[in-house]
Amino acid sequence: MLENLFSVVLFFAAGYLARKLRIFDENSSDTLIKFIIYFAFPSLVIYNVHFLEMKSSFFWIIVSGWFVILFSILLSFAVGKIFKFNKVTLASFVMMASFGNTSFLGFPFQMAFLGEEGLRYAVVFDQLASFLPVSLISPIILAYGQGYKGIKIDIKKIITFPPFVALIFAFLIREISIPDFVLKSLKMVGMTVIPLALFSIGISLKLSRVKERFKEISTVIFIKMLFVPLVVVILLYVFSVDIDTLWLSFIVEISMPPMVLASIFVIGAGLDRDLAVSSVGMGIIFSFISVPLIFYVVSLL
Repeated sequence: MLENLFSVVLFFAAGYLARKLRIFDENSSDTLIKFIIYFAFPSLVIYNVHFLEMKSSFFWIIVSGWFVILFSILLSFAVGKIFKFNKVTLASFVMMASFGNTSFLGFPFQMAFLGEEGLRYAVVFDQLASFLPVSLISPIILAYGQGYKGIKIDIKKIITFPPFVALIFAFLIREISIPDFVLKSLKMVGMTVIPLALFSIGISLKLSRVKERFKEISTVIFIKMLFVPLVVVILLYVFSVDIDTLWLSFIVEISMPPMVLASIFVIGAGLDRDLAVSSVGMGIIFSFISVPLIFYVVSLL
């Protein structure tokens, strides 16, 4: 496990050091992320969907992903009310405790623990049980934090998001024979997602304001990365679910730290920027401990 995790830590640390040593500035990550979203991610989606083994349990994985998010929203909202957060902090708290970094950080962990098979399941899970929920539900949460009654969901932005378009396209051409040289090229471009995503996150990471917001940040991390995943693991054990690679991929995905996209939504809505950014940063660092721990617990069942 440690051997497989080394490359994840290496790329992340390299990005962080590159900014600290001023080899790259913070804005460099924007260029890397654009390449990932418009080229590497779609290539990865098309390649993996082509080889995806469809199972009857796939439907339940997607449904379970939605239920995990809804449970996380209700739980974090209740906890925020107990702590008497104001609306701005509460909405930001719920956003960061409910949505996970299932692609940029999830994919590297999938490769480290489960290899290409786990990555294939994660690619579809990321779009249908992570990207769709954050796109459809976050406007409601953000509107609450802003004190607005009206809710606006940008459907056009959802259906034109390049990885989502690639997912639909990939399923449409699944039965079509694709030449090996095309598949190899797609794989080559697609696999750049993992090192570039980790490197770009490392460049963007800042650890300021953590001490000032320790209570909120630590609670976000506890809910998102420990409590909810362990509750799910216990439920799977109680209901005697056969935890195969598909379910292991699901568990890894729901154990991810707070979502970068969710933090961007929070900042864009003018809510609690410090909580959003610090939760992402500390969550990434903590994931190097929590995700292997949860994976190890599951392997004992």
